[in-house]
Amino acid sequence: MTTRKTQQSGPHLSGKMGSLELFFSVMAYNAPMVVVIGIIPIMVATGSGLGTPISFVVAGLILGCFAVGFTRMSKIMPKPGGFYSMITAGLGREVGLGSGFVALLGYFCVYAGTLPFGGIVLGELVHTTMNGPDLPWWVWAAVFWAGAGVLGYFNIELSAKFLTAFLFLEIIIIVGYDLFVFINSGANHAGISMAPLLPTHWFDGSFSSGLLLALGMYGGFEVTVLFREEVRNPNRVIPRVTFAVIAVAMTIYAVSSLGFINALGIDKAVELATADPTGSMTGTLVDFGGIVFSDIATIFVNTSTFAVILAGHNITARYLFNLSADKIFPRKLSSVHSRHGSPYMASMATSAAGLVLNVIVAVAGLAAIDVYAAALGISSFVILGVIFVASIAVPLYLRRHGMGHTVWSRIVFPILGILGLGTGLILAALDFTALVGGSPVLSAALMTLIVGLFVLGIMMALFYRKAKPETYSNIGRQ
Repeated sequence: MTTRKTQQSGPHLSGKMGSLELFFSVMAYNAPMVVVIGIIPIMVATGSGLGTPISFVVAGLILGCFAVGFTRMSKIMPKPGGFYSMITAGLGREVGLGSGFVALLGYFCVYAGTLPFGGIVLGELVHTTMNGPDLPWWVWAAVFWAGAGVLGYFNIELSAKFLTAFLFLEIIIIVGYDLFVFINSGANHAGISMAPLLPTHWFDGSFSSGLLLALGMYGGFEVTVLFREEVRNPNRVIPRVTFAVIAVAMTIYAVSSLGFINALGIDKAVELATADPTGSMTGTLVDFGGIVFSDIATIFVNTSTFAVILAGHNITARYLFNLSADKIFPRKLSSVHSRHGSPYMASMATSAAGLVLNVIVAVAGLAAIDVYAAALGISSFVILGVIFVASIAVPLYLRRHGMGHTVWSRIVFPILGILGLGTGLILAALDFTALVGGSPVLSAALMTLIVGLFVLGIMMALFYRKAKPETYSNIGRQ
């Protein structure tokens, strides 16, 4: 196999993250604690019902098929542009730049849009659990904003250490919950039922909605490539971590959803989750772990939320850095800190943009939870869209350069990945209004923004091709 030589002529970051640090940095973006406590009850209530565990398994297998080509491509692309680079290499600079703009929007929504949610959960922890003051959400959101801004300024290894500690403890809590449920034989000690894994229950609810939600819970594995320059021995570490993230996330989500269903009781799970998604999960935490365990879980919902904010901040900053290094954005944003090797100017720009957006939200008096719901819907849709485009670009590039080894890696896995991701994207487009909060006017405006950014990227690339050939040749970190 031939690979491109890494070129260090442009600005580049530095770091020495190992497998564990990168793994936990990626898992932080997926926020397993938030998924288990906040998303799984919703999926049982409004998604695939008792078939929720299988939704996670199917979503994991789809992304695993895509990851076969993705990890192979990661060994070829010398610069850390992530999907932006891969799409450019496979489908051209026009589609690449359009996808880069859309991906930037998606990750910024994860960062800035999760700040209001962070303000809510931290406020509830301080006021309800700790009997502290009852302050507006934006006061507590400012704590998360400041923490992410400070850590994002320094070398990625500092953020990775925090994320590793948080995620390790989160996973302990999740595993503890699952063990409590399984050891105590579920609701009323009636025994653990494996019925949700049987085909007869896969389509009890809306399998399409369940699959869409499940796919959205794996979105962070692009981070493995985006941090390429900051990883020690990336050609070995990135493939290993990518598959590990998918496998571990799939296991945690599937087992925890099976545990949650059994904690409520197979016959009553959907009914109880539908009546009160949040309360049903909190109730099982208390029933099987006790009040103290439930309070500890609440604390780690906060650390998980901060981990998402920090991961979203770091990813957004690196997209800004890459687009700046390609001379699409002002070159100052691709400045590298002489001591920390970090994209510190892009990091500060990300913090400033997040602050401005949340100040507008606070001054306008918008409901924090509605803003979070809309931001989550946007990010889920656009990141799934970018992954789908990448699922086409990667096998095209590998095939064009004769880099496929077997019929499985050249044909079977790419086709399965494209079909699965394409199905998810179509479902997301059809359900976009519900994804962003249910307002047709808002959904139309946001869809216009997404499509507009993609078209803007294409138009800018066409302009650069004629007016600035040097800038055009840089697109996609090529």
